[in-house]
Amino acid sequence: MSSDYDRIRTGIEFMTAYVSGDELLTEYLGERRREDTAATETLLDGTAALCAALLQTLARTTRRSEHEILQELARGTHRREQRSGD
Repeated sequence: MSSDYDRIRTGIEFMTAYVSGDELLTEYLGERRREDTAATETLLDGTAALCAALLQTLARTTRRSEHEILQELARGTHRREQRSGD
């Protein structure tokens, strides 16, 4: 079983590849799949752990509940999608 540190580190690696662009993301995913047959599950778990840690930090910093922050993110994303669809 992975520690929280390992899970979050995996999430950081995956998100770094994601924000670096499609080519690097594709290369990173290929490497992970060659190293680990359960790479998809590992990456999903790591990304979820990273998001949870970031959400907890944001909630502490803003003194808002995690639920409020998630609702705000959902509303903001929905508004942005509606504007871009016009």
